[in-house]
Amino acid sequence: MNLDLVIFDMDGLVVDSEKVYFKANMLAAEALKMPYSFEYYRQYIGAGTEEMLKKMSRDYGSKQLVDEFIQLSQENVYHLVEEDGMPLKKGFRELSRYLKDNNINKALASSNNKKAIDYFLGKADLQTQFDYIVSTDDVAHAKPAPDIFNQAWAAAAKPAKQRTLVLEDSINGINAAINANIPAIMVPDLIKPSKQFRHKPLAILDDLAAVRSFIR
Repeated sequence: MNLDLVIFDMDGLVVDSEKVYFKANMLAAEALKMPYSFEYYRQYIGAGTEEMLKKMSRDYGSKQLVDEFIQLSQENVYHLVEEDGMPLKKGFRELSRYLKDNNINKALASSNNKKAIDYFLGKADLQTQFDYIVSTDDVAHAKPAPDIFNQAWAAAAKPAKQRTLVLEDSINGINAAINANIPAIMVPDLIKPSKQFRHKPLAILDDLAAVRSFIR
């Protein structure tokens, strides 16, 4: 592929964080005696916090309880990362090196906030890996809206969209890339795509090392 820009999602694609988030949420739910499960958690993977808060408040019938849950979950995340670190997903460094060697810009477009992004990149020793970073703080609408990918594309001086590639692990993220008219490759993390979804991305690959092979 002839590329000028690759836009990476962060959680579940660059860093192996979704398992950390789920564990943090389960600990918070147990402490607050809230029913909670992976099936409930999975619907918010790759989505924005605001919409999650609204829906959870309706589901649990208490915004105060959900606010406590979110605060406790965030505290748990930081404790877990401080204890165990933040592992990278397989193949990231190899792909990053290939893109740098071939003068292809790298952008990070994450549904997380800037503070969390800076923290996780620091813990994973990735502070200098990206030419551009866009967070949920920079856009009006979360994935699957196209805002965050269009913002990253614009920050990189708007290369031709056919010479731009989005890498995503989530269904919400792939839909956001499609809505932005940017080609995308899916590297599934916790959720595998359905057969009906498989025609949407350019490819569905096992890891970022496979992405490097695909684009060479």
